[in-house]
Amino acid sequence: MIEAYAFLAAFTVQILVVSVLSPAWLTRYARAKAEAQLPGLDRKSLERLLTAYRAANMGIAVLGLGLLGWLFNHMQSPDWDIRPVTLLHGGYTMLQILPFALAGLIGEWAKKKALAQSPQEVKRTASLKRRGLFDVVSPFTVFLAVLGYALFVAFVVYIRQHPFPGFTGYRSLSAVTLVCTLNAFAVYFLLYHRRKWPLETSAYRVRAVGVQIKLMFYVSIAVIVFQSLNLALRLLDMLRWAPFVMSVYFVIIILLCSMIGFALRRQADADRLGVSPAS
Repeated sequence: MIEAYAFLAAFTVQILVVSVLSPAWLTRYARAKAEAQLPGLDRKSLERLLTAYRAANMGIAVLGLGLLGWLFNHMQSPDWDIRPVTLLHGGYTMLQILPFALAGLIGEWAKKKALAQSPQEVKRTASLKRRGLFDVVSPFTVFLAVLGYALFVAFVVYIRQHPFPGFTGYRSLSAVTLVCTLNAFAVYFLLYHRRKWPLETSAYRVRAVGVQIKLMFYVSIAVIVFQSLNLALRLLDMLRWAPFVMSVYFVIIILLCSMIGFALRRQADADRLGVSPAS
């Protein structure tokens, strides 16, 4: 039963972090960015959008509490079925992601509208100095990501020599390879082809590139660890721990993404006040 209680605790944290705390953090970042970089944006419209965004997430949090109650009752039995738990948890996780996707689309629309309405004199044209990979992320982090991928490939090959029923190693390897490849392209794009947003300061661009590239590496490492644990659980016939691992993994990803908001809100506040943030 310990795996059931571990999952219920992790799911409670997931509801709190993803649908309560993270929206509050993103809201503060959106306000700071609007103050510093979107002078042409209607503040009343922004507040209405942010209020609707917070309300939607609060509704999802309430729904999650209801689901938590059902899961608690379902998992009290020693022979609880993992299939409805996996399906309901996966569906709820996708529901939690939806407001973030919509917020991203609204943010892009607001940026374009603000740029079109801003007077020419407020547009900043400072160039972003080209930087190398190790200027924004430590060699150890890069080494850790590459080593993790190599070890995961070796792990999959080893398990393939001793397969178990329902072996999904190659599918997991394909997923990890796809994520790492996309992140590698994203890192290259951010370093050398990131579009210059005219209302950003040079300091903001440098900070944005740095935290986003770090996020790419951290996410790659997290995906490798997650898929490794999934295979290990199947290998050891401990599938009932899978919902717990999934919930913890999702919370970690959201916290990593929130790291961008923390760093860039601080820089946006510094730009608005005309000071340099302390290192």
